[in-house]
Amino acid sequence: MLTREAARRRERAGSIVATGIALCSIFAIVATVLVILLASHLGFRGKLQVLVVFAAIELLGFGPPRLAGAIFQVDLKQWYGTGINIARQILWLLIILLLAKTKASLTSIVLGRLSTAFAETILILVLSARFLKPPRRIIVQDFGLYLRACAPIALSTLLAGIYLRIDQVMLHNLASDSVLGFYSAAVKVSELFEMLPAALLSSLFPILAVAANNNQRMAVHMDRVFRYVMAAAGLLCTLVSVGAGLIVRALYGPEFDTSAHLLGILIWSEFAVFFGTAIANLLLARSLQNYLLYPTIAGAVVNILLNFIWIPRYAAVGSAWATLISYTIAWTVVLLGFTDTRGMVWEGLRKGIPVVLVSGAGALIAGSLPFTPILRVVIALALYGVGLSFMGTIKRDDIQYLRTAVNETLSRRA
Repeated sequence: MLTREAARRRERAGSIVATGIALCSIFAIVATVLVILLASHLGFRGKLQVLVVFAAIELLGFGPPRLAGAIFQVDLKQWYGTGINIARQILWLLIILLLAKTKASLTSIVLGRLSTAFAETILILVLSARFLKPPRRIIVQDFGLYLRACAPIALSTLLAGIYLRIDQVMLHNLASDSVLGFYSAAVKVSELFEMLPAALLSSLFPILAVAANNNQRMAVHMDRVFRYVMAAAGLLCTLVSVGAGLIVRALYGPEFDTSAHLLGILIWSEFAVFFGTAIANLLLARSLQNYLLYPTIAGAVVNILLNFIWIPRYAAVGSAWATLISYTIAWTVVLLGFTDTRGMVWEGLRKGIPVVLVSGAGALIAGSLPFTPILRVVIALALYGVGLSFMGTIKRDDIQYLRTAVNETLSRRA
């Protein structure tokens, strides 16, 4: 929300971010007090209760001031945030080495982690001040506006967090821990790549927010977003579905071969994940975040129902298919039922369905060939590349566009 509003009203970014930090601080203080009060009732006493206090300060207390870093995204200077995070990790590594050498206590380790969070927060505040020019007033009258706008985002995030993990909880209860272990291994691999659309769209989001009221500009950006995101999803699904056995063996060893079959199913849900990430960013950019609740609710309901039906019969395979189907229904079907979102989703499907078909056909053909696994992967990727070129999903001007963007980014960093 801060990124969107600051991008649209750049001259008021200082006050927008200050207001967001103040509002978030209220929730952070209340949450910190609740954590401290509940800690003793949940079995955290003595030293453990002190450690809970430190953890609450790091995760909740330092959260609001870090929101000032939103201006890095607004001004397309994300490398500031990346650089600060890398600096924190280096400092944390040095502290770990020092603490390990001195055989420090758990309390010292937690304090060391807290100190790195403090250093990160100070760096964000100092560097963001260069871009957040005065005035930096807290506009209390805007609290209600921000709360109303953020409520559906918070609820949909909470629901998504539940239904993204409910399959593993149900496998534990309805199957066995060994089945859950194979399934969890496959899930971890498939989720490794979900940062890709988020990384791409974090750079494009301020541009989308500014263009939201210009239908012509928005159509151009939407076209690129869907083509790039779906092409990336197709590349990932083709690679992982054909190379699932190689990947699982390399990461977990031959005893987890069962996970390869599950990964071959789960990876196709990434099409829906990538598509949903694009849709969510477009909804936020166009101030349509209220619609985020509907796909998350539908996805949760379908996922739970299918898991209840299929886990007793098919164990982890049933859960994998439940994940694939529920994600797909949530993000490609539900929002077609609303006038405000139908055009956006339909445009995404027009760009995405051909990519899914090409990716699936390439993986099916290559996977059935009597060659070595590596050669099958190469053939699948080649077929996918030929298919994309034939359909014109990635055009010549896209290559130039990406090359220019990379060159400009590198020159700015230099």
